[in-house]
Amino acid sequence: MLSRTAEGLFWMARYVERADNVGRLVEAGRRFESLSNPQTGWGNEWTAILIAAGCQETFGDGLETASAQAAIRHLVLDETNPSSIRSSFANARGNARAQRVAVTAGLWEALNQAWRETRVLEEQDISEGNLSALIERTRQHASLFRGEVEGTLLRNAGYWFVALGQLIERADATARLLDVKYHVLLPHTEGPDSSRDQLQWTHLLRAAGVKSNYRWVYKDPVNYERVADLLILNAECPRSLRFCYDRIVRRLQTLSQDLYMDVPSLDQAAAIRDNLHDESATNIIAAGLHEYLTDIILKTNQLAVSIATDFGFGPAPVGVTTEAD
Repeated sequence: MLSRTAEGLFWMARYVERADNVGRLVEAGRRFESLSNPQTGWGNEWTAILIAAGCQETFGDGLETASAQAAIRHLVLDETNPSSIRSSFANARGNARAQRVAVTAGLWEALNQAWRETRVLEEQDISEGNLSALIERTRQHASLFRGEVEGTLLRNAGYWFVALGQLIERADATARLLDVKYHVLLPHTEGPDSSRDQLQWTHLLRAAGVKSNYRWVYKDPVNYERVADLLILNAECPRSLRFCYDRIVRRLQTLSQDLYMDVPSLDQAAAIRDNLHDESATNIIAAGLHEYLTDIILKTNQLAVSIATDFGFGPAPVGVTTEAD
């Protein structure tokens, strides 16, 4: 497989996953905002969301006092933000278009449909009355893409690069979503298991789409240590870091075997996986959840660079395309 094809498929998948995850961050921001009380001294929920989305530089001045309207517009509509929902679907389509022979008709149509709908979004589409429907539609686009990947792509190198892109992006996004809670500060008078704290963790579980998973696994009231266990260490939760890294290692092993090449990033990924297998939520929280998540985000992005180096990717992904069919 040509390196540019592998790169295009890898980033196509990352951008679709990113669109979905940015939508989840927006939902988390709205839910946290509903609990906001200016008398408590909390941090700005939307500042936390923008930081979690990695938009400190693209948002520019006013980050610390970002309003809901400005933050949501930047995360959904802003074409200058490469991580916005609009830009992500455009970039995903651009990568698929550049590698058209490597994607199926159904997969291409799923991306084309997402691009057609998001490119014409307007300010009214992110109003309070319409935003929920937009986020749900974003999830549907991402789900349709995943369904076409699983149902139509040959299980060859192309498929494994798509899977790698999905898993790398999801691991990064899960750590960022979980870390939002660090930035949305509790009132000093409330403890880590207060009713407000439980509501915040519940909103985060809902945004991640794993609220039912939590009830099924723990059968207890929401508790921050169990939330961390579910989203970091649970081997069966499809959004957990352990679930992602277990499969990242397997995908790299398959590519190494199929392409008859050494893949140094495999050892890097295996080291992260092994650490996740050996950790406990109690130890992670005792050492500092924010510090642990920051380290995971850094290592995940370093791994993505190493994968690109191993397989001859360029220094940056394919950019946004606005060309019609």
